Amino acid sequence: MIDKINIEVLKDFIQSGNINFLIGSGLSRPFLPVLGNIEKQMASVKDAPANKQEALAAVLYKEYFEKVILPNFKLDYRSKNYTLTHNNYCEFLNIWNDILHNRCSRLRSKQANIFSTNIDLFVESAAETTGVEFNDGFIGSINPVFSEANFQKSVLKNSIHFQNSTELPVFNLLKVHGSINWKNTDDKVCNDFNLSLVSEIQQALSCKTSSFPAYKETNEDILEQLIDRHNFKGFIEAYNKMLLVNPTKKKFSETVFDVHFYELMRLMSNNLEKENSLLFAMGFSFEDEHIRNIVKRALKTNPTLMVFIFSYQDSGKKRYLELFGENDSNLLIITPSEFNETNALKEDDEIKEFDFRSINNVFKSISSKIPFHFKYDK
Repeated sequence: MIDKINIEVLKDFIQSGNINFLIGSGLSRPFLPVLGNIEKQMASVKDAPANKQEALAAVLYKEYFEKVILPNFKLDYRSKNYTLTHNNYCEFLNIWNDILHNRCSRLRSKQANIFSTNIDLFVESAAETTGVEFNDGFIGSINPVFSEANFQKSVLKNSIHFQNSTELPVFNLLKVHGSINWKNTDDKVCNDFNLSLVSEIQQALSCKTSSFPAYKETNEDILEQLIDRHNFKGFIEAYNKMLLVNPTKKKFSETVFDVHFYELMRLMSNNLEKENSLLFAMGFSFEDEHIRNIVKRALKTNPTLMVFIFSYQDSGKKRYLELFGENDSNLLIITPSEFNETNALKEDDEIKEFDFRSINNVFKSISSKIPFHFKYDK
């Protein structure tokens, strides 16, 4: 097992690896909160009395909707938190676009897979801003429809005069928990780019806001009142139209039984089984049991796989070791202090936490060490 890592070692892995990322809610900070408490609260629904579970779920869905979903519908482009988060995603795509283009291996695909449990639209927005080649699984101009088959495509560019072809870097975004812009239309997943479902849920909720308590204020009497008045029914019906895997302990069964989520899980498993695959986990806690099991299985069955987990703080390493164990020679948990020890960083450059900006700085250092070969026209 590699105990410590430095820029040169990471660069060598990246030069010849099949690149995959696993990103979680930690990367969309500070604009959106991490799901920690909300996820634990939603998991508690099953412990409530059977006749009150739906009312309690409505209270929790309201909290999740208002904190995580609704801010994407009412974007404040002047917000410092939005600008910072958006710029972090843009920088990430630009850095990796250069890495994929410049790395010396001609035998490896220039594609990178981004497996995301986030339901926000930051990656899509950053891809549009940066102009990188991007594939979110949708095809079509007027009514885009989602299909897993769309992830099997590469992009080539021909020179005007000599008909030489070069493969362009492509980012595949696989949102394994669905997205706020997914909508079921005639049993097809269509791109709800106007977020009409989010608007519908907001309208259903606004009619009943006064009767919805905060989760911390909820007690059995309040739940009884919600049940008696049926005040949560319209909101629940509108919310359930969204094609999302909600952050509850039921995630695994929901993912398996819905064909699209199952296929995305299968694609993730298949990509981790490829020879010399790399997985960089960022802003992700691995508390998602079904995703953790896929990664653990791949670690056991594919000795050429390397998994690098960026731990937000030093203290997070203990929890990752509890989840994965200490016997995987192809797993490395990168903590801020250990990274600082093995890399000659100036005092001002030392990493205190592995937030998105710090992770980008690591990748930027790697990119600067990969030789530049030739330039293609964008």
